[in-house]
Amino acid sequence: MQAPADTEARRRQPVLRRVVVVDDHPVLRGVVRLACNASPTLEAVGEAEDGRTALELCRRLKPDLLVLDLLLPEMGGLEVARVVREEGLPIRILALSGRTDGKVVLECMRLDVEGFVRKTAGVQAISEAMELVAAGGRVYSADEEREAVAELGRVARHVHDADGVASALTPRETEILQMLGHGLTMRQVGNRLGISPRTVETHIAKLYRKLDVRTRVQAVARAAALGLIDLEDR
Repeated sequence: MQAPADTEARRRQPVLRRVVVVDDHPVLRGVVRLACNASPTLEAVGEAEDGRTALELCRRLKPDLLVLDLLLPEMGGLEVARVVREEGLPIRILALSGRTDGKVVLECMRLDVEGFVRKTAGVQAISEAMELVAAGGRVYSADEEREAVAELGRVARHVHDADGVASALTPRETEILQMLGHGLTMRQVGNRLGISPRTVETHIAKLYRKLDVRTRVQAVARAAALGLIDLEDR
């Protein structure tokens, strides 16, 4: 029979959570390792320097926590996080990033990444973030949350603008706009559509007014930015 003192001691021992760290810089991986070594609740069980290897480790080791650099070779960190979520792996994620813009923070939140910490944070801050996320918490600073909300507002306005312009364009105008994006001249557009260059010119003048631009380059740039045309689709 186990002694009561031994049972009580085991109860007081902290739960050890297994960590996989992914970063293409060995120095950063070393920082995370130091943080794990200094923590009574974290154990580094695997390292990777690219996204594909990170996924292999996650599937094989099934860690409790993935400390994930967002800028990785072969497969980016956000894509790794997306696959981890799609595959239903029960892994909590702490993102490490050199970027501080709202776009990347918002994307992390959309992917249900539980924490976000800047690479410039010290070992103590990274260690605390890891422990908190591994234990079930979330780590986003007030500034990061504000940046994400601001980015969400920009996305909403962008969608609203795109919807407004798209609804104003006729199918023929959209078709001509796509051709302009592919570098066709007015004569070439007319030949493709079986209409005169003068008619093409009239359509383009209407496009300029609806897009609030003055030149062909501005029209194509604005349409591409709003997602109205695909410059890669030929």
